[in-house]
Amino acid sequence: MKGRARAILIAALLGAVAPAVAQAPASTEWDKKQVPIEVFAQFPMINRPRMTPDGSWIAAKIRAGGQQVLALLPVEPGGGDVQIIARDGDFSTDKIGTREITSFRWLDDEVLLIGLRSRDNFEGQWFDNLRYASYNRKTRKVLPLGWDNAFAGTDLVWASNEGTPRILLARANPENGTERLSKPEVVEVNAITGATRIVMGANPMVSDWTADAGGVVRMGSTYNADTGKASVMYRPDAKTGMRTVYEGIPDRYNGTPLPDVLLKSPDKAYSLSAREGVVALYSYDLTKMAPDKKLFGIEGYDLDGPILSYDGTTLEGVRYTSDREHTKWFDPRMKEIQAILEETFGKGNVQIETSDAKREKLLFSVAAPGQAPAVYYFNTQTGATRRIAFYNETLKDAKLNPVSMVRYPASDGKQIDAVLTLPRHHAGEKKRPVIVLAHGGPWARDSADWDAYGWAQALAELGYVVIQPNFRGSTGYGPAWTKAAEGAWGLRMQDDLNDAVDWLAAQGIADPGRACVMGWSYGGYAASRAAQRDGKRYRCAISGAGVHDLPSMVAYDKNYLGLYAAKRALGSAGQLEQVSPGLHPADFSAPILIVHGARDQRVPVAQSRGLVSRLKAAGKVEGRDFVYVEQPLNTHNLLREEDRVQFLQEVKKFLDRFNPA
Repeated sequence: MKGRARAILIAALLGAVAPAVAQAPASTEWDKKQVPIEVFAQFPMINRPRMTPDGSWIAAKIRAGGQQVLALLPVEPGGGDVQIIARDGDFSTDKIGTREITSFRWLDDEVLLIGLRSRDNFEGQWFDNLRYASYNRKTRKVLPLGWDNAFAGTDLVWASNEGTPRILLARANPENGTERLSKPEVVEVNAITGATRIVMGANPMVSDWTADAGGVVRMGSTYNADTGKASVMYRPDAKTGMRTVYEGIPDRYNGTPLPDVLLKSPDKAYSLSAREGVVALYSYDLTKMAPDKKLFGIEGYDLDGPILSYDGTTLEGVRYTSDREHTKWFDPRMKEIQAILEETFGKGNVQIETSDAKREKLLFSVAAPGQAPAVYYFNTQTGATRRIAFYNETLKDAKLNPVSMVRYPASDGKQIDAVLTLPRHHAGEKKRPVIVLAHGGPWARDSADWDAYGWAQALAELGYVVIQPNFRGSTGYGPAWTKAAEGAWGLRMQDDLNDAVDWLAAQGIADPGRACVMGWSYGGYAASRAAQRDGKRYRCAISGAGVHDLPSMVAYDKNYLGLYAAKRALGSAGQLEQVSPGLHPADFSAPILIVHGARDQRVPVAQSRGLVSRLKAAGKVEGRDFVYVEQPLNTHNLLREEDRVQFLQEVKKFLDRFNPA
């Protein structure tokens, strides 16, 4: 961006943004008051906004009536009425609350593509059923796309952003024969009429298809679950035949050495490769089928994903997470806009969320650590700027419990990143009670950004020090760190959590005699394992939607089995019976709160019901040794606000009894 243009943009921003900020400084309403725990359970007022190509409308999940609903909002006041499209579950009559709206994007200024996910069962095999539908802003009609002749869901291969709104879907068509149910065809679906045409027929050598940014299918791959062997075919354009470019057994954590981004141009591609230990961005040589020149990387951290220009011809930037989520812009204009926004709101506090096709109208979020975000609109041409919404209208932009990223040594010498949240109402106090909050997955990670569930802030608001370790198995630190989960469930991974308490105690921050552990999903497993294996270290444990019996969980998800695939995912956890807390009920020595949703189809409620039954059989007393709360309408993903509220209320009640702050 040239000097004069930059000066104009700075003047526009400082002229429009600064007064708005000056008129509405960070809220002081909660400075001396404790925020009720229920406030942290509220859904965000606006989440994942997506702007139309012309910049006139926003699609987003918003909070309405204690639920998240997908809605359309006009960018300009008076630009139209808010349109409520659907709540999670509205697209299903037999699985209310389980068919979740997981994605949405604009295909043009009027047609929105919606992604839906449910957990379905076919002959005892559970799988993620992905479906897509379009919503027409003019007609206000929802249209299923490619649902007919699609066995066990569909996969999105490509979506248009110009011309007739359309998508490419990979679907297993039963009409091709049962022997090809794992070999999908690719169909182009008109998002306005629903009409389909076959683009690529089912191929016995292909189970997954990949298209470039222009919608040309250019790669096909297959994977053998018994041998672990993968085969990949490639073509440079739509007129050329496929040729095999890779055959072998890829590393589970590094994947195949193939391009991750294919631009419209047949000779431009990029790879996100961990060839130097962490995932970095490389140009890709399509003639050699190998990563070429390293373009960008962050020492010690994986890159998350690329950002393409609206027309799919240029790589504009990449996102990555170190302490917080950041964007590295390669596009000079976007880089300059990001820098100017950070001059106003603080370095690291701004994320550009979405824009129009010309990158002239933007939505960006603003938040310092320990502060719920606010979403702003900015017109780079006129300088018009205004706040769209606070993430939490009760908290507004109040600065709550301070959050930082810390690094502590594990007992074997490894360094572990963790998010530390300190209780603001007890600032400066030493040896506070502590909660180890373990994330799910375990193939996930925590950062110092605002947590959508609000659990760390809620616990700190009650007076607890909260630490969220990115223990071995966490993603974002290179494949070796993720791979370290193999054979380490309930053992070394558990030690990583314990070592966090020891480090906090050594710093004088926490009292190791007043420690509890809490988590959901894998974090629920870790809490259960802590109560069974390390009860002497913890006053209590809180397990939400936890896995307690690993062998039965592997049997539930049969896709983890097979000569090769059995070594993957849960099958790589280690000696499954040995590290399953539910199979050793007599060893539980710390009181545990067990919470599970009856409609959980990811981790079935039978996991917690079985644990409760075994605890009783081992002589453990309900109300003294354990508390069980089953939520009849809750799923694994906590799609109802009342379930989120109840969970936090039960947590507070349990902590007040066994580890009061």
